Amino acid sequence: MRAIVIAASLLGLLLVAAGASGGHGVVPLEAQGRWQSAFIYGFAHTLAALLAAIMPFRNPLQYAAGWSFVLSVILFSGVQIAKIMLGGIAMAPTPLDSLGMLVPVGGVAFIMGWLMLGLSALMPRRQDEFLG
Repeated sequence: MRAIVIAASLLGLLLVAAGASGGHGVVPLEAQGRWQSAFIYGFAHTLAALLAAIMPFRNPLQYAAGWSFVLSVILFSGVQIAKIMLGGIAMAPTPLDSLGMLVPVGGVAFIMGWLMLGLSALMPRRQDEFLG
């Protein structure tokens, strides 16, 4: 679980850094809605990853939920933020345009993370800490 905390902390750091640069005029007006959405989902699910890491259940579903949240932030928020920072408004191509199909995959990972976290609460607690 320590690795999830480290990954979530790094995501939080990157989101704050990107948000700070975006607050200084990097984000085109046309992309403000996507920018805000990417940050809200990114921060909420970075916190969800931390929650999954510290919950007392300690079972494989909890572990998978934490990594699903980390992956979802990278795919959903990360791809959108990177595209916008590279000038990716609707009509301007960026080098990341081919990664656009990963955004919905990130959305599914958000949903799967919440499902697995909820199901992990139903499972009996593991006594061993082999998952880290």
